[in-house]
Amino acid sequence: MAKVSKFAEALANYNSILKSIEARQFAPIYLLTGDEGYFIDAIAERLSQCILNEAERSFNQVTVYGADSDTGKIVMLCRQMPMMGAYEVIIVKEAQQMRQIEKLSHYTAKPQSSTILVICHKEKSIDKRSSLYKQCVKEGVVFESIRPRDYEIGAWLGKFVASKSMS
Repeated sequence: MAKVSKFAEALANYNSILKSIEARQFAPIYLLTGDEGYFIDAIAERLSQCILNEAERSFNQVTVYGADSDTGKIVMLCRQMPMMGAYEVIIVKEAQQMRQIEKLSHYTAKPQSSTILVICHKEKSIDKRSSLYKQCVKEGVVFESIRPRDYEIGAWLGKFVASKSMS
């Protein structure tokens, strides 16, 4: 029996997350972590486009950057109620640059059903022993992006191009 590579597992997880987003089955927390930024950005973009329509986005979607933000501000944003819509979407990009990211566990312990928090933690994986990681696994969706090995890129790229109806 052939051993399935970690990249193949990550790719299958990526596809299942995209299918659940398209089916409008949203989790309250998305922790997107790992060393391959393409898949993290693709899931965050898909969530950004699918959860809210264009009119709701201007009121109920906030994008913050880890270097310019602190955990208290993000928790406060997550606790707000949506205005004229069903969901409030908070996207934290470059979360690996945040100081004290562990303090987000104050929110992830009891997330609001009307808020969707997307944490994009690139370039390295978050500590799996932390309470933030454990609560995200329990309450939401965790995606670990694996960088493909050189020999895996060709097969994946061929399927990706074919899925876009190109050759």
